[in-house]
Amino acid sequence: RPPRADTARATLVGLMDRFVYLTQGLSVILAFIGVKLIPHFLHVDVDASVPEISTPLSLVVIVSVLAITTVASILKARRDPSPRAHAGRLRGDPER
Repeated sequence: RPPRADTARATLVGLMDRFVYLTQGLSVILAFIGVKLIPHFLHVDVDASVPEISTPLSLVVIVSVLAITTVASILKARRDPSPRAHAGRLRGDPER
């Protein structure tokens, strides 16, 4: 790899380590999508009078959750730069 690519990769990895709340945010988004599927199923397969969650509202929820977790992670990193994000874990274990 060229040195520039290694520098970019290291920067990206360092940046991703700072998003300590990303896992929780993605969990909230997946839960929202799962809950959204229930009224959709009821609307399509059971009774058309059951209201659905609109696509624009879904996008607002998803973008809001991502924005909140990103801002919260940045603020956390400014106050205490030692925590690192751990992929696949809700709580980081600094000793692993």
